[in-house]
Amino acid sequence: MRNIFKSISIAIVAAAALSTTAVADEICYNLCMSCRNTERAENCDKIESTCNCPFVIDSAKSRNMGIELGKRKLIDELVAGCTKTVCARTLTFQDGYYKGIEKGNTTLTRFELIAKSGEAEQKAMGMLPRVIKDANATIDSLTRRRSLLPIAPMSMECTERCNDCASGLKVEPGVVSADSIAKADSARKAFCRITETSCQCKLHADNTLELIALDKEIAAKTATADSLVKIKSDLLREEMARAIADSVQALCNAQGKCRFTVTYTSKELALLEIHAAEDKPVPAPVETAAPAEPAKPAKSAPADTAKPEAKPAEAPVAAAAEPAPQAPAAEACPQAAADDPAVESKDAKKNRIFYKVTELYYGNFREHSYYAKDYGRIGDLDDETGYEAGINYMLRWYFYDGGAITVGLGPSYHYKKFTYEYKPDERYSIYYHNIGADIPISFRLGVPVIPVFKPFVSQTFHFHKPIFEVYKIETPPENEEDEDAMKAFAKKFVDLGMIDGIKNRFNGAKDLSFSVWLGFGLQITRHFSAEYQMNFGTASSGHAHKFDSDGYWRIVVDLAW
Repeated sequence: MRNIFKSISIAIVAAAALSTTAVADEICYNLCMSCRNTERAENCDKIESTCNCPFVIDSAKSRNMGIELGKRKLIDELVAGCTKTVCARTLTFQDGYYKGIEKGNTTLTRFELIAKSGEAEQKAMGMLPRVIKDANATIDSLTRRRSLLPIAPMSMECTERCNDCASGLKVEPGVVSADSIAKADSARKAFCRITETSCQCKLHADNTLELIALDKEIAAKTATADSLVKIKSDLLREEMARAIADSVQALCNAQGKCRFTVTYTSKELALLEIHAAEDKPVPAPVETAAPAEPAKPAKSAPADTAKPEAKPAEAPVAAAAEPAPQAPAAEACPQAAADDPAVESKDAKKNRIFYKVTELYYGNFREHSYYAKDYGRIGDLDDETGYEAGINYMLRWYFYDGGAITVGLGPSYHYKKFTYEYKPDERYSIYYHNIGADIPISFRLGVPVIPVFKPFVSQTFHFHKPIFEVYKIETPPENEEDEDAMKAFAKKFVDLGMIDGIKNRFNGAKDLSFSVWLGFGLQITRHFSAEYQMNFGTASSGHAHKFDSDGYWRIVVDLAW
């Protein structure tokens, strides 16, 4: 068995000596470290002479130090290099050493980025950096240890006796003989021995000192833990950055060039995705220096006396110049992709405060009188439900995650029908269609801590300018020939030409209306929201319509981009 072990060891040494440099270093390093144990194998002398163990071990330490320094630089660049919500970075390693970082492209869709970022944020909220965990664990272990240290307290009698023994011999006044002092000291020592045996004075004193020392240590560790909690976010970001660096380092711990693209959040530095990055095409073909070399014989061709030699000089020029027009096209694509990564544009949209909004609304309203141009108000009308709809183009600014101010402009449409009862069996109908312009100014307040589905309340000040109106008064068919009724109604309210005729009019500059709305709604990721609005008051001027706030409501839907 011993001979077999020797044969295997010699074979390993031989293989290590004949293998490539990387493999030899790894095998020699393991063999050299095994020979540093207290029990050295018989072949350790051969291993140390063949592998040159001091050099191999120093080289390994130097390599590990270089890797750690590169990783430290990568961690700093990951922490400081992302200003967007989510970033993608391509990391380059050469022979296991970190070389550089640049913008990259993520393979995640926008929905995946939002979902994974939300999961990472929720997970990070419950995480503690390892340093804080270790500090808390140390305090916990010290506290549990303190609970085991205290022993049963001494009785009052033992306390007094232990204090007497600790205070030393007291000589009574008048006693000056040596024999008396010696007897007193001997009696005291005997008393203290009995006291120590029965009361365990030294044990209690040592226990008290241990408790005092442990209390000081717990206080110091607690102060350290409290100071670490204040920089929890920074510690967590650095720890997450090291996890990303370790992940890529493990994949790139090999010879040659290695490139991986990582996608991570800037707030928590949580790794969302990692994939191998494609190498950029070598831009060497773009250079035009190559065709310049064959061009020289063309200039020196007139010096040659033999004409047949001129033709071979033309062929290399054409062959060398042929790839030139294709090279720039091959370089343009990867360069554009590197300068304009998809994830950066997504981050910019998610992190911005300004949005353009298309607002659609529909509502019902009431008004009990009609204001016809040139004829004044027609009152005492029974009204049916009026309908309105509109679309506004708006600009929105967020002043915090859930709060925004919005200003817009857009067209609106109103329809309303009234009934005038001239007699119990004789009714006249009035209806109108109005097209106008709206200017809404809205303030929104939402809950900031909810990431995706965010409830909010809003206050909207709505300016309405009626522009063009079509209106008509219809008489009941069964009473069309009742000229007296029609004339009486027309004399009191409108002219005869208005009855059963469609009229239209343009509103004047003074025709304006104003309303105030209170809304309750739900916002989904700043790009979609819906709310219900109640009217809290209206006012009008000129020939504008006079709406009633009672029963006036709207449903509003926003699409933001």
